[in-house]
Amino acid sequence: MTGGPIRRRRWRRWPLSRQIAIVLAGAVLMNALLFVGTMTVFVSIEEQRIERTLSPAAIRALRASEASRLPRTEDLAAYLHETHGMEDLVDERINTALALFTLVAATAGFALGYVLLGRLGRGLNNVAHAARRVAEGDLSAQASAPKWASREEYQLASDFNAMSRSLQRAERELAESTAAVAHELRTPLTILRGRLQGIEDGVFPGGVEEMRGLLFQVEGLGRLIDDLQTLNLAKSNRMLLDLATIDLSEQVEHVLAVVRPDLEAAGLDPVLDLVPVMVVADGGRLRQAISAVLNNAQRYAAQSGVLRIHTRIDGEDGVLEIVDHGPGLPPGTSERAFDRFWRAEGSRARHSGGTGLGLAIVRVIVEAHGGSATLESHDGGGTVFTMRLPRAGRST
Repeated sequence: MTGGPIRRRRWRRWPLSRQIAIVLAGAVLMNALLFVGTMTVFVSIEEQRIERTLSPAAIRALRASEASRLPRTEDLAAYLHETHGMEDLVDERINTALALFTLVAATAGFALGYVLLGRLGRGLNNVAHAARRVAEGDLSAQASAPKWASREEYQLASDFNAMSRSLQRAERELAESTAAVAHELRTPLTILRGRLQGIEDGVFPGGVEEMRGLLFQVEGLGRLIDDLQTLNLAKSNRMLLDLATIDLSEQVEHVLAVVRPDLEAAGLDPVLDLVPVMVVADGGRLRQAISAVLNNAQRYAAQSGVLRIHTRIDGEDGVLEIVDHGPGLPPGTSERAFDRFWRAEGSRARHSGGTGLGLAIVRVIVEAHGGSATLESHDGGGTVFTMRLPRAGRST
């Protein structure tokens, strides 16, 4: 479901303050109508009761007075005599009726408010119920917004559902990451334990070559730990950057001077098209990201020939593009390529030497600099990695 329709439905709803004001106004109006109606009935009944106690002469005087005519003297005298002292009794009955009608109106207003506000507040109850389920461990709980939900209730339910989905996603990612880390650690540890046990038992010689192989496994574990630490620092916003104005093309050359022999050994021919691009970045972290991208190309685009590396200026961004002619990415997996421990196919397995964290680290480093990183397949076969970083002196 897209954000547009949700936003339109949200703004078609009334805010809670307006709903409450309408309920209060309705309750006041209902009480007023109820009060006026009951008082009218009461006065009519009282008039009929009084008339039943009057003599014909007194009734004639009352009718003449109601018709704005002067009653006869004997009729008026009879009316005054028969109604003498009746005012106190009428006032007492009116006060009793007022108290009774006020109680009835208050009860009716309470009942109306209870029913209507109960319906209007059902969205809050739904969120509270869903929150209790989440507190009990059910992260799949979702809160529904009833038909008459206010704007605030609808927004609260939407935000709660988004939070619940985020918690589900975080729990799933944690479980997957834990399983992946255990898998990545198990292979080198198994090799180390087996080799060391073999050396102890005299099965394997404890020579230089054997030690070199064991050291390679230890270095792999060290790289995995460093990668996990980098991701953890980025996730907790504790990655410290030593920002300075540096030339992106020079950083590429520094990295390439170290990794070029490995790239060429893997059947890749780096072709440079570099122009000076001054960016604001941490040189060490930037070289780490560039090295990870080239290592990824070496591993998954081996024997594919030309590896084009290009820097350019695009508006207020400095851009690095690395284009290989390997197998490329399966359709619809461009974004997943930056997920932790994700591998597109069976060939991207542990024995390839990677931890599955390279591109994930690239993205967190680039985004920590306020930039962006993408990886897409291109028509000629292979992938295009694009890194964008803020140029030095760009407008803010």
